[in-house]
Amino acid sequence: MSSKSTREKILEAAKELFAEKGFDKASIEQIAKRAGISKTLVFWYFKNKEGLIEEVAKEVAPSNIIQRCKESDLKGTAMLDCIIDSYYSFFEDEINKKLAIHLLDLSLTKPNFKEMYDKYCEEDLAEIAKKLFCKDEIARRDIAIMKMIHGTLMCNAIHSEDKQVVRDLLHSMLERFINC
Repeated sequence: MSSKSTREKILEAAKELFAEKGFDKASIEQIAKRAGISKTLVFWYFKNKEGLIEEVAKEVAPSNIIQRCKESDLKGTAMLDCIIDSYYSFFEDEINKKLAIHLLDLSLTKPNFKEMYDKYCEEDLAEIAKKLFCKDEIARRDIAIMKMIHGTLMCNAIHSEDKQVVRDLLHSMLERFINC
């Protein structure tokens, strides 16, 4: 079995420290120390701290949570179940929980992270809405429903609410909108 690459060690240490301290308060020195490498190596693999943050953010971005669902041929309630399962699976990991919250904070203060969230909230959710509602064209209402699903799942999965309760609730709320 091969050991972790230096890049993987850096990313793992960065995720841990960013989750613990937030993106702004974790330093490159702390990340290098936790990874057991020199600070210079961090800059070898990542141009700067912003580049490292962007790499970690890509892994915990909401679009990553539902990627498997987007790539599937699922439709209707099967798509809804995929989305629910993906959120709950992602947020079982404590580091992912904390990083997602820190990323949401970044999206409010840094334009490139706001752009990442905006793309998710418009483009990615629109793509999922077409499959969920079995429509070729979606309305603003469909996007609003998708944002409601996202918010519901983030809050409930992060706080470890009973998945079956949330599943039953979303199924009952959305049954009149899912026509496939």
